[in-house]
Amino acid sequence: MNLRFKLVFILIFLLLTAVGGRLFQLQVLQYSFWAAQAVRFQERERLQLYPRGRIYDRNGLLLAMDLKTYSIAVDPQQLKRPGALKRILNRHLGLSNAFLEARFSQDNRFAWIKRKVDPETAERITAEAEEAGVEGLILVEEWKRAYPQGELASNLLGFAGLDNQGLEGLELGFDELLRGEPGKVRLVHAGDGKVIAVRMEGGRPGADLVLTIDARIQHLAEEKISRGVREFRAKNGFIGVMDPQTGEILALAHHRRYDPNEFARSTPEERLNYALGWPFEPGSVLKIFVALAALEAGVVSLDERINGNQPVVVGGHRFRNALNYSYGPVTLEEIIAYSINTGMIRVALRLGERGLYSFLRRMGFGQETELGLPGEVPGTLRPVEEWSGTDLGAIAIGQAISVTGVQLLTAGAAIANGGILLKPRIIKEVRRADGKVEILKPRPVRVRRVASTWSISVLKEMMVEVVERGTGKAAKIEGFTIAAKSGTAQKAEPGEGYVEGRLVSSFLGFLPAEEPSFVILVVLDEVGVEPPWGGRTAGKIFRELAERLIDLENLKPEVKD
Repeated sequence: MNLRFKLVFILIFLLLTAVGGRLFQLQVLQYSFWAAQAVRFQERERLQLYPRGRIYDRNGLLLAMDLKTYSIAVDPQQLKRPGALKRILNRHLGLSNAFLEARFSQDNRFAWIKRKVDPETAERITAEAEEAGVEGLILVEEWKRAYPQGELASNLLGFAGLDNQGLEGLELGFDELLRGEPGKVRLVHAGDGKVIAVRMEGGRPGADLVLTIDARIQHLAEEKISRGVREFRAKNGFIGVMDPQTGEILALAHHRRYDPNEFARSTPEERLNYALGWPFEPGSVLKIFVALAALEAGVVSLDERINGNQPVVVGGHRFRNALNYSYGPVTLEEIIAYSINTGMIRVALRLGERGLYSFLRRMGFGQETELGLPGEVPGTLRPVEEWSGTDLGAIAIGQAISVTGVQLLTAGAAIANGGILLKPRIIKEVRRADGKVEILKPRPVRVRRVASTWSISVLKEMMVEVVERGTGKAAKIEGFTIAAKSGTAQKAEPGEGYVEGRLVSSFLGFLPAEEPSFVILVVLDEVGVEPPWGGRTAGKIFRELAERLIDLENLKPEVKD
C-alpha cells in the first residue's frame, strides 16, 4: 500500500513539475514571443497618412492643399447583410453587382471598395448601412490633393497621386518635405473579430511651401502666351519672368496646361515643363553673350568697324545674313542692334573655340541650374574636342547649341543685375508642422561674377539700341528704356537635321534697363505667320506683358534729361 501510494505521489509530482516547467517556459522564458503572437492575432496594423503640406504663392494665395475624404472598404469575413450593402453602394457609388460580389468574396479581412469618397457621400452610406443592419463596412480617413486655382502654374506644380505621393513637378521634386511621415493605426479586435479599439502611433503632417511665384504675374503670363500662340499660329510657347536682383522666378507660364485635379485626363505634352525640360537652339539671342565674351577678352573695340558683308566661310561652310543682306563695315553695337550674323561670326573667330566655349560655360550653359525640379535637362554645349569645323560659326549665332528657358532667363538676369550669375530660386519658405519657418536661401545665392561692370554697362547700351532702332522695336514702351535681344533659330529634328520653315522665335529682355525689376523671356515654337522673326512675334508678346507688369507694380516712367 505504501509502495503504491509512493508511486502515485511520484507520478503526480512529476506531472506537476512538467506542467509548472512548461508554464514557466511560456510565461517567463518565452513571454515576449507569445505576447507578440497574442498581439498579432488581436491587432491589425495599417499606415496612417497625414495631410501633405500646402503650397502657396509668394503673396499667400493657396495653390495646393489636401481635402479630407473617406475610403470605403469591407471585412469579407465579418460581412452581414451583403445584399443590402450592395444596393447602398450601387446607389451612391454606381458600382456594379459583379464588382461588389468579387470584393465581398475575397478570402481576407480587408478589401477596398472605393478610395477617397467625399465626406457627405461617405456619411450617407454609413447611415444607411447602419439602418439596414449591415456589419463589416469599414471607413478609412484619407486625404485627397486639390488644386484650387485649377490650371494656374500646373506645369510647375505637377500633382500627387492616389496615395498622396508626388508624381510630377514641385509635388515630386519636394515630395520629401511635402508628404511628412506616415503614422500607424492599430485596430484591436475582440474574439469574434469585431474592432473594439483604434490606436494611433507616430507620424507628422508635411511642411508647407511658399513659392517665389507671384500668382498675379503667372496669370498674366499664361494669358499672354496663350493669346500669342493663337495670334502667331505657333505650335507652342512659354514665358519666364525673374527678379534679376534675387534670382527668384516670378512666373513660368506655358501655353499647354492642364487641370491637376484631373491629371489622368492630361497628356505628357500638356504636363511637360518646357522651360526646364525642352532644350532649344536660341538663335540670335545668344549673340549678346558672344559679344560680352569679346568685350571681356578685349578682342574688339567699340569704335572699330567689322566686315558685315556676306558670306563668311568657316570650316568650308558659307554663313549668310538674314534676307541675304550685306551691311558693309559695322560696329559691334550695330551687329547686336541689327543681328548681323556675319559680323558676329567674325568677332567669334577672334575669340576662338576655347575662348567662346569657356565663356558660355561661365554663363551657365550646358549644365543644369539645380532648381530642384524633376525633368531638368542641361542643354547641349559640347566640349571643344567634339566641335566640327563649322561649330564656331554656328554657335556664334545661336545654332549647334541648345539651352533651356531657365538657363537663358538666369543668364539674362546676370546682365541685368550688373554681372552676377545667381542661382535661380523657386522656393521662398518652408513652414514646418511644428510652426518653425525656414527661409531657404535668405540672400541671393551668388554663383560667380561673369563679367566686369564696364563690359556689362556697354552691352546694356547695345541691347537698348535693339529696341530703340533695331530688331526689337516691337517691344518699345513709351516712357521706359528696355534692353533686349531677339532671336530666330532654325529647328533641328532628330534624323532630319535643320528643317526648312521650322523655327524657334524668342525674345529676352529686361526693364527698366538701368535698374531692372523684371527679366522676361518669351519663346514660341514653330510660328506659322510671316515674317516669323522673334522681334516681331515674341517681341510683341514681351511688350504686352511688360505693360501689364508696369501697371501691376506701379512703375513710374523714366524722366529723361
